[in-house]
Amino acid sequence: MDVLSHYSSPVIEFPASQPLEKQHTLVDNCTGTDPPAASSDASTETQRRNNVASQTEQTRLATGGSGGTCDERALAKWLRHICPMVEQELMHPTPMMDEQTTSQGRLEKEVNVHTYQKLSMGSSADNSLGVGLAIWLCVQTNNAPVLVATTVAPHDDWCEHVDQQLKLFVPQRMSHGNYVIFNEAKTLALKSCLRSLCTNPFNKNIFAGSTMDGEIFVWLYEQLRSGIGVHTVDPNVEITQLHSVASPQGAAVALDWVSEKHLVASYANGALHQWVMGKVMTLDWEYTLPPTINSEVTAMVVLGLEDFVLGTNDGGVYRCWSNGRQNAMNPKHLQLMALRRHRFMVSTLLKTEIDGHQFVLSCDLSGQAFYHDMQHVDEDAAQLSIQIPLPFKSVIACSQDGNIIYCPSNDGSLDYYRISDGAHAQVKGALRGRGNYIRSSDNGCWLITGLYGDEFQIFYVEQ
Repeated sequence: MDVLSHYSSPVIEFPASQPLEKQHTLVDNCTGTDPPAASSDASTETQRRNNVASQTEQTRLATGGSGGTCDERALAKWLRHICPMVEQELMHPTPMMDEQTTSQGRLEKEVNVHTYQKLSMGSSADNSLGVGLAIWLCVQTNNAPVLVATTVAPHDDWCEHVDQQLKLFVPQRMSHGNYVIFNEAKTLALKSCLRSLCTNPFNKNIFAGSTMDGEIFVWLYEQLRSGIGVHTVDPNVEITQLHSVASPQGAAVALDWVSEKHLVASYANGALHQWVMGKVMTLDWEYTLPPTINSEVTAMVVLGLEDFVLGTNDGGVYRCWSNGRQNAMNPKHLQLMALRRHRFMVSTLLKTEIDGHQFVLSCDLSGQAFYHDMQHVDEDAAQLSIQIPLPFKSVIACSQDGNIIYCPSNDGSLDYYRISDGAHAQVKGALRGRGNYIRSSDNGCWLITGLYGDEFQIFYVEQ
């Protein structure tokens, strides 16, 4: 940049064009009374634009002035779109960053979740694309329940995995400290992969599973006082097969118990079978969804006798019930009530209670979660109670009071959310892969997530 300096220029004279002695009369134009000349402001001029395709006229208002008109239909459409969001924001404002940080810190202190133990399934096959199944049974020691787990390889339409295993892990108290460790106590050979697993809540020593080839098994876990069990790692533990039955409907996508002796199986084609446990396992009732529901069933939860909630692959959630019993040889249709619908496939249905009211928590593949109040019988009143964002969390578990939702995350991590204040916290993991399964124990103290390669991750919830 050049440096500025002082410079004196020569004086240039401009001689006057009129004699200096001549006088002129001056007129002040600013005080004139004549009206100004008419002019048009281009910034406020309206322009007509013809739409050749629809042969309609739209008036476009140029910025910078008034006097023009606008498309009232587009404005009304925009107002209808924006007003509900503005009202929702005013009713539930987004918390500031410091408020979110405070809520997160308070959540981590009030609900302390930490990684506890990794469980290896010891499979030689590549389970990078597979999923896991695990359920909690009865409490064994130190408030820790027995655990049953298995791996499920990817499938097309049939199962060729004839060397599958179901493993039983029993918690044992450590000699030092108030801790337990889950040790493998039993391995049970399976003819094919399991499609679903379910614990009997009325007798937590009993559990059931449905295989890919359409068989339903009912097992009994028991501790032997004496003697040695067959093919057991722990001689004091045994799994006994109580029942086995083949279903022509194929693999059951979900199992749930109505009572200690009654098991409900749900199938993708909309069929529901209720089995009764006696000396033999017999078909008690058979239900069929109405033909208006042509989507596949993906999830089910039992609310009571002849009362179910189903989720479908197109996001539908339906409460189904029957007005009476009927012989299994003559199936009947269910009464149907549609609940709040998801955008994607329903992956999880959970039953919980909030303030003494029974709720069903549903979640789809995008992580959108709905709470459905089961107290109301009309369709409008049984709609969404709470909606929370869970981006890309396809499976969830919830606390006993339904206020906290747990979601498996990548690399063995765990995300959990509190519904009351929207607080979010995360527990870091040390595994590889993306979790696609989670199950919480009935006492709310234990969580298991998987499958990460060939391993499950156990979390302990300290409240």
